[in-house]
Amino acid sequence: MIEKIADYLKQKKLLNRLKLRDDFTVTFLAQGEYNQNFLISDGQRKYVFRLNYGSQLQLTNQISYEYQALEWLEKSQRTPKVYYVDDQRQDFSQGLLIMAFLEGEPLDYRKDLLTAADIFSDIHQLAIDTTAEKYFVTEKENILAARIEECQFLLQPVFKSSVITERAKHLLAAALEENKKNVHQQDFFNQQNVWSVNNTEVNSHNFIIGEKGYLIDWEKPVISHPVQDISQFLASTTTLWRSNLRLTLTEKQEFLTRYLMRTSFDPAAFFKALQIYHPYLMLRALSWSAMAYDNYLTGDKALKNQEIFEKVSQYLEPEFLTKALREDVLKDE
Repeated sequence: MIEKIADYLKQKKLLNRLKLRDDFTVTFLAQGEYNQNFLISDGQRKYVFRLNYGSQLQLTNQISYEYQALEWLEKSQRTPKVYYVDDQRQDFSQGLLIMAFLEGEPLDYRKDLLTAADIFSDIHQLAIDTTAEKYFVTEKENILAARIEECQFLLQPVFKSSVITERAKHLLAAALEENKKNVHQQDFFNQQNVWSVNNTEVNSHNFIIGEKGYLIDWEKPVISHPVQDISQFLASTTTLWRSNLRLTLTEKQEFLTRYLMRTSFDPAAFFKALQIYHPYLMLRALSWSAMAYDNYLTGDKALKNQEIFEKVSQYLEPEFLTKALREDVLKDE
């Protein structure tokens, strides 16, 4: 793959476009569930070459969606600058894009919470214009119903699975029915009329913290109430995902105080939105984990990550699953 990428850059005459020297190198960088990333470098300039292997939004042209999102988000100065996209799948079986490589480290919850609040506020305050309305999937009138629909899709193979316990299936099914009963609460979000572009995948390793902080991995952004990102950021399933810790109530309060101060969102309304939305976020996170667990053991995935498999296995343990589905994000664990 490395040689193929190097040849592609030369054949497409991208070296001049990217101002790369002829002695550039390509090395493997990172792999997720749906993307592989490679580092292109000539010692002075660095780029990420990203190959896409699937769409969580069930889009037919996933890589172009991500490219357009990054173009729109560039004005926030909190996301990677994007340089190139190829969605034709002629040279590679996957769609691909090239974006800036950002120097830094993953977010450390214990020391970078206020930086995260600043990153979110800079992104969430971007005004939704006609271009955004055209580009992004929108969840304005159906923020809760969209989670129900998504969970139903994710849970289809779970409820038929031979590798997931009946206890786990029962807990997920009961939570799904409970959330269905409360879906009318999305009227509250419509009344607030507060909408932002949300990343929707805000675990610690999707942040780059260096001289400045950035949020990366924009494969599934949506227009929604900003509580969607904040709820996920504070959730135990997120903080445990790559950092194996839970935020204290004091840490959550410090983060929210900073975020609300910089965005000027009404605190009382935002806290109510957080309470309403969080059960749907937790059900979505755990439904995805169950789907991924089943797929790892019975499916034919193009990309597999042992760390992810171990984490979703933990999330399906009955004690964890029961507690997570009842989580109150505004209280201590």
